[in-house]
Amino acid sequence: MTFKEIKIPDLGEAEDVEVIEICVSPGDSVGVDDPIIVLESEKAAMEIPASIEGKVIDIKVSNGDTVKEGTIFLEIEAKEIKKTKQEKASQPPENKIEEKNDLKNTLPKTSSKEIFIQPKSSENIHAGPAVRKLAREFGIDLSKVSPTGPRGRILKEDLHEYVKEQLNSNKLPASKNPQIDYSLWGEVKKEPLTKFQKTAASNLQQSWRNIPHVTQHDEANIDALMKLSEKLNKNSGLKISPLAFFVKATAKLLEEFPLMNASLDENTENIIFKDYINIGIAVDTPKGLIVPNIKNTNKLSIQDISKEVSKLAKAAKERKIKVDELKGSTFTISSLGAIGGKFFTPIVNPPEVGILGISRTFSRVDMIKNNPVSSLILPISLSYDHRVINGVEAVKFTSRFCELLEDTNFFEINY
Repeated sequence: MTFKEIKIPDLGEAEDVEVIEICVSPGDSVGVDDPIIVLESEKAAMEIPASIEGKVIDIKVSNGDTVKEGTIFLEIEAKEIKKTKQEKASQPPENKIEEKNDLKNTLPKTSSKEIFIQPKSSENIHAGPAVRKLAREFGIDLSKVSPTGPRGRILKEDLHEYVKEQLNSNKLPASKNPQIDYSLWGEVKKEPLTKFQKTAASNLQQSWRNIPHVTQHDEANIDALMKLSEKLNKNSGLKISPLAFFVKATAKLLEEFPLMNASLDENTENIIFKDYINIGIAVDTPKGLIVPNIKNTNKLSIQDISKEVSKLAKAAKERKIKVDELKGSTFTISSLGAIGGKFFTPIVNPPEVGILGISRTFSRVDMIKNNPVSSLILPISLSYDHRVINGVEAVKFTSRFCELLEDTNFFEINY
C-alpha cells in the first residue's frame, strides 16, 4: 500500500490561481486522467488530474483557496500494478524512478481534456473546463442539461438551449441579494414586501431578463398643443389632462405602426398582430404600480379617454380595479410628468413590445430666423422589445409622435 502526495503542476504564465471546484471526495477511486480539482486564472479554467491511479485519501485544498505550482492538493493511495518479469528486468535504478515520478515530468502544464467527472450526485457529467466555467457564471446545474455531444458530452450549445428553454418556461430562479447585516452600521427596520409588491417585482425582473430592451429618446414641441388644449377646455367647461392628448396620439400611431401593437407568441416563433388597441396607463398607488388599460382607445375621443383615465386611476388607488381592466393591454404609457424628471428607461410590460415614457415638460429657447423663441418641450422615452422592433421602426414611431403632437387639427377634430 503506497501513499503519495500530488502537487500542482507547472501552470505556465499563471501564478496564483483559485480553486473553484472539487470534483471528488475522499474514498473515491480515480484514474490517471480523472480531474481532482478545477482551477481558474484570469484567462481560463483548468482541470488538474490525479496523475496516478488509486483511491483518494484526502483533498488538501478547499473551494476558494489560492494555490500555485508545487502546492500539495491531493493525498492518494496508489494502486499497485503487478509487473511481469520482463518489466521488472527492464526497470531503471531507484533514483531514476524518483526522477520519473517528478510531477513536472508526469503532469501536463494545464489540462483541458474533456472527461467524465464523478460529482457528488450519482450521475456522470461529461464536460470540459470552458463549459463548466460558463455554467458556473450563469448558475446552471449541469446535471439538468441534456448533452448532445459525443459520448454524452455537454457542449456550449447545450447550455444555450437550456437557458432558452428556461426563459420560455419562466423557470429561471430569481437573483438573490447579498446577505448583509445592515445593523452593524446603525439601527434598521425590516418590513416585508406585500404580495402585490412581490408580484410586481417578479414581473419586472422577468421582463428585464427575458426582453432585450432598447430605449429611444426624443423631444416634442407641444407649445401649440397646450394653447389649443387651454382653448378647448375653456370652451367645453372641462379640464382635460394633457395625458389624454398624449394617449389619443399614441392610439393613432399604433394604427400606423401595427408592429408596435403586436406580441410574440409563447414559442417566440410568430408575431401576433391585433386588430384592437388597448392602452395601459401606469398608475402609482400606495401599494405600488398598477397598470389598468383603456379598451379600444383608438375609438374614443380625447374627452372619453380623459374620463377613462380618471376612473381607472381612482379605482386603482382605492383597490377597486376589476380583473378585466388589468387584462388585454396592447401598449403601455408611463407618465411621470406630474412628478418630474426628464428622460428614463421604462420597462416593457410583457407580452407587449413597447412602452412610452412621458416626462415633465420644460421651457427651451430656440433661435428661429435669428430670433429667440421660447417653446414648451415634452421629453419622451420609448422602450421596446428589440426582438420585434428594430431601431428604425422605433425612431419612426417617436418622430411621428412628435409630429402628431404639433398637428393641432388632429386634436381639434378628435376632442
